[in-house]
Amino acid sequence: MKVLLAMLLAVLVGTDAMAAVRMYRYENAQGVKVIDYQVPPEYVSKGYEVLNSQGRVIEVVPRSLTPQELMAKMKDEKRKLDEARQAEEDKKLLTIFSSPADAERARDRKLEAIDAYINITKGNILKLKDDFNYTQAQAAERERAGQAVPDFQLEKIESLQRQISQAEEAILEKEKEKVVIRAEYGKHIERLRELKQRRETSTPVPASP
Repeated sequence: MKVLLAMLLAVLVGTDAMAAVRMYRYENAQGVKVIDYQVPPEYVSKGYEVLNSQGRVIEVVPRSLTPQELMAKMKDEKRKLDEARQAEEDKKLLTIFSSPADAERARDRKLEAIDAYINITKGNILKLKDDFNYTQAQAAERERAGQAVPDFQLEKIESLQRQISQAEEAILEKEKEKVVIRAEYGKHIERLRELKQRRETSTPVPASP
């Protein structure tokens, strides 16, 4: 009984060992297909096949790409990535704006709101300057009369100068913001026009009968 078990175990081990055996098929320098237990280093880059103990192909290792092929592959992958990114951006853009005209209206609303703010700020600057000129004139009269200018007047003049300067800086920032909005919406509008033209020129797929 023990002998039988030992024989059976030996057969099983042998079967597992055979199953684990791998062969390799590659093409040598003469263009002849060769099967061996290993692939010589000089042929690895040309690609090879891995065979099991029954001679069946279980894996195919492709040849190495040439520098030109590798560069072409990288360019193709970058192109696909750029196209996927552009498609995602287009999808988001179309969820915000239904047409170029829609984007133009949104741009104009933003610009109009900024212009309204600028006009209000300009009006405030005129009032501040009037107050500044009046307060400064009062201080000048006191000085001409040989009187000391009160601290509150000096503080008011300084405060008015600061407010005027801040308001003018705010207008400059808003003017810069308008430039950014025009550029940003300009890109959106141009892209929406391209997408619209693409839809209009694309050939519709006929319906199935």
